Amino acid sequence: MTMHIFFIKFLSFLLFLSFISCEPKTGPAKLMLEEPMEEEVPSSVLIKNLDSLDVYTRSQACIQLGSRKEKKAIPKLRILLGDKEPGVRAGAAIALSDLGDTSVTIRITELLEKDKENPKDIYLDALSRMKDPKAGSKIYGFLDSEDSTLRLQAVEALVQIGASDQGPSIVKLASANKDREKDKTYAMAIGKLKAKSGETYLLNLTKIKDDSPTLAASFLALGRIKSKLAIEVLVNALKENYSKGKENASMALIEIGDTKAVALSFPLLDIDEAETRMYVTDVLSEIPAPFAGERAIQYLNSDKKFAWGSAARIIGRQRYKSGREKLEQMLLLDSTPDRDMFAEALGWLGDKKSIPVLRQVLNSKSKSGRYGSAWSLGILGAKEALPDLQNALKDSDPKLVTFALEAIGSIADESSLPALKELLQDRPKMAPQILSAVGLIKTDAARLVLEDAAKTSDANVFRPAFEEIAKRKSMDSLPFLFEMLNVDETEKRKITYYALTAVTGEHFRTKNDWITWRANRK
Repeated sequence: MTMHIFFIKFLSFLLFLSFISCEPKTGPAKLMLEEPMEEEVPSSVLIKNLDSLDVYTRSQACIQLGSRKEKKAIPKLRILLGDKEPGVRAGAAIALSDLGDTSVTIRITELLEKDKENPKDIYLDALSRMKDPKAGSKIYGFLDSEDSTLRLQAVEALVQIGASDQGPSIVKLASANKDREKDKTYAMAIGKLKAKSGETYLLNLTKIKDDSPTLAASFLALGRIKSKLAIEVLVNALKENYSKGKENASMALIEIGDTKAVALSFPLLDIDEAETRMYVTDVLSEIPAPFAGERAIQYLNSDKKFAWGSAARIIGRQRYKSGREKLEQMLLLDSTPDRDMFAEALGWLGDKKSIPVLRQVLNSKSKSGRYGSAWSLGILGAKEALPDLQNALKDSDPKLVTFALEAIGSIADESSLPALKELLQDRPKMAPQILSAVGLIKTDAARLVLEDAAKTSDANVFRPAFEEIAKRKSMDSLPFLFEMLNVDETEKRKITYYALTAVTGEHFRTKNDWITWRANRK
């Protein structure tokens, strides 16, 4: 392997690591995936390393400075865009993009076109990160690439930079295309960029019933541009045998949100085929329509038992409150099919008058209806049902226990803590679900339960405990977290850094830095 190839492969590895570290930190779970370093090289040293004669050192410095958003490095990084080493040029492009230096967007598009030593996907990724719409005119042409991976990356780049102004150009390019596989890429781009001018092109794609990814992509794109002309085409797709097509057609109809789709889809409930009925039910449930609830009741009064569960869901999701008593009556009958859907429908209706019926079903020994009843009791915030839900935690059915935990978390009452602590002791492998319920109870007593769990030596328990502590962002946990900085377990100390970052908003990765911050804060 030549040094040139080695450095490109090495840079690809560095870029992979940087992709992880540069992801937005939306929650502690993502933070805790990183592998921290005990000590970091200061940014001032990394800036000096940009002048190093060693290619590895220069490349690594580029990546790290970009991920740290170190703006002082921008002048040198701009120079390195012209470096003789391809790995350094690519690293500088990624770093400047992470830093949002849009003054070099055109230079990076030139590298995309002319740099023969680096893979084009590196520069496409850099432009995606830059989020500068003016790069769109240099990217959309890659939608016609013979490389399918490059085509998909071009779609993502156009979306990331918000290149909606390229819609007409993309539609023109797509209209001249004769490759069915490339049509899929164009459909994705038109849909994601919401290019309404592509409606005719997309409708023409649907005329070929080849059960292909292209057909499915065209359905989804028609939904994204909210094509009302496509409603009949999409409804007809729901009854075809192509599963992905049915799924995307239902999603598209929901996104279009026209009641015409509800009226046209109702007759399809008569089809006694589970997959079709599932997607039809999604459409009838999610598009608000004043007449949907009443029509669903007609199914409950019919002999089409296979459609009863779907009808119940439609009544619930459409908030058709006049159907509550009918749902309750049928839920109480052991002979009713899909009883969990009836129970869930009562939760969606949101009427607390249903609580007694739901409690009765939860406490029964029935083989159906208990999961939905537990879920709905949580949605309804039924504190009076906590004894029933806590009793369900002792059930041998792990699925019912999970539903009961979710409900207890939704109700979020401190009186549940003893039952949750007992369950944690008996079933430590369920710690993520148990501690999630504890975390939703916003009291000091619940916080102390989480801190006690974090002190255990069982990684199945202390990892989710730290995660929940981080989610709470309670400054009251600081004394505990600083205590954890002194434990012997390396993993626990490192997780503590991330919990501290989540709670305080500060970014330190060594014990001494955290201690110094605390001392200065007092």
